[in-house]
Amino acid sequence: MDAVDRFYERINNLPMLPKVVQEVTALLNDSEVDIKLLAHTIDHDQVLSARVLCMSNSAYFGCSRTIKTIEDAVSIIGLRNLKTLVIASGITKAITEVPGLDLKKFWLSSLITASVARQLSKELKLDAESVYIAALMHNIGQLPIHMVFPSAAEKIDWECQAVGVLERCDIEQSMLGTDHCQIGEMLARHWNFPEMILRVIRYYADPFNENACPLAPVVNAAVHIAHGLETGKEAQFILDSLNANVAKKLGLADLQEFLVKVETYQSLVEEARAYV
Repeated sequence: MDAVDRFYERINNLPMLPKVVQEVTALLNDSEVDIKLLAHTIDHDQVLSARVLCMSNSAYFGCSRTIKTIEDAVSIIGLRNLKTLVIASGITKAITEVPGLDLKKFWLSSLITASVARQLSKELKLDAESVYIAALMHNIGQLPIHMVFPSAAEKIDWECQAVGVLERCDIEQSMLGTDHCQIGEMLARHWNFPEMILRVIRYYADPFNENACPLAPVVNAAVHIAHGLETGKEAQFILDSLNANVAKKLGLADLQEFLVKVETYQSLVEEARAYV
């Protein structure tokens, strides 16, 4: 059995996302969402309801009183944040333990990337919420790699500390015969995510591939920007780390304009911390 077959077998044995995730997401996709029904649905899942209440009472939202009901919590955190929390909660419930990987750090990095991607997509007048979910899921394939080949995953992480996402894929391919983008697409398909999300996950590291989704360059840029913000890099360093063609396509090639954008991106880091 080769590596891809082993991943396929392991992924097929992972649980589906909880039913409540599908139910709440469907309600949130309705332009005339019924808040009472939404709160009632969330209330039936102890883990999700606890996370919603915890988030609404976090320092980030700065509420002057203790939030005790789901309906009040939804009004505090907003529908956009709720959708993010529901999806993230569902994924973390499906995958609870990964050898050799700090899941809290992993999800924080993913959330920062997703927040930056959403901001970029707004500036470009793209589908911000689809970009957000795709960016949140962009490196989900790293989880099965750690689960199936923990020793190889540790070596890959070590060798990839100072390389870009495309180089990481090359290293993974040389060691495993596949990469986290291909595995991530497989996992997202198992969880029934839309085709557009699958294509972003599969090609974000190679955003100008003929099969890539138009949203892939946004996620590619967001990955590099988020990594730079997390590691405290200067704006010039972050700009230089971007794929030149991606930067040009997204209008990020000018340093002075990018400096203005970076201030906005930096505020998104604290927003992401509210989820973990």
